[in-house]
Amino acid sequence: MRQAGLVLLVLAMISLISACSSTDKTMRTEASVEALEKDQVKKSFNNAINTNPGEEYVEKFSYLKQLSLEKQEAFTRFKVERNLQNLYNFTPEDMVLIYLYCISIGDPDLIYAITFNGGQLPDQDKFRKDYFEYVMNYDSETAVHYRYFDSIKVDESMAEENKVTVLITVSIETTTHSMALGLQKEDQVWKLDIYPMIKEYIYKASKNKTK
Repeated sequence: MRQAGLVLLVLAMISLISACSSTDKTMRTEASVEALEKDQVKKSFNNAINTNPGEEYVEKFSYLKQLSLEKQEAFTRFKVERNLQNLYNFTPEDMVLIYLYCISIGDPDLIYAITFNGGQLPDQDKFRKDYFEYVMNYDSETAVHYRYFDSIKVDESMAEENKVTVLITVSIETTTHSMALGLQKEDQVWKLDIYPMIKEYIYKASKNKTK
């Protein structure tokens, strides 16, 4: 009888140990699953943050990139060499885009190089000085205003062999704005006939100073 009771006691202890072990394994398994689920939720949250459209990289607008790749490369060479031959194949519309690019980066020396002379331009140093003092603020606003233009084209009704007007148009909500820029052929390149406009800015500034 004493042996039978001992056997029963041993069996009961083994059963209890097995039950505890099984419970421990179950608890560890549930804890592992919970930790895994939390980790997955955390990763999903981080991915959602990283892919937020408002934080994605947005390429900045450039007037230069509105040109063909070939002409972008030609203009890049022109910036380095200042050789007008690089611009021989540029249309009046192309040159207006180049001009808008130059004023967007605020480079009066590049603007000088593509401005129609016709015996009216001052030397480059004076042009640069006048540009920074009287013109740059106006041009900066123009460059921003027309960056998402709708159309750019030659006004055929006013076109001459070596003299044209290019119209660039932008629409904002229900309002449409257009700017007309004159160009003349010089040195086999369509150049911007903008110096009369620059002189007008200088004249207005001088009048304001005398008031």
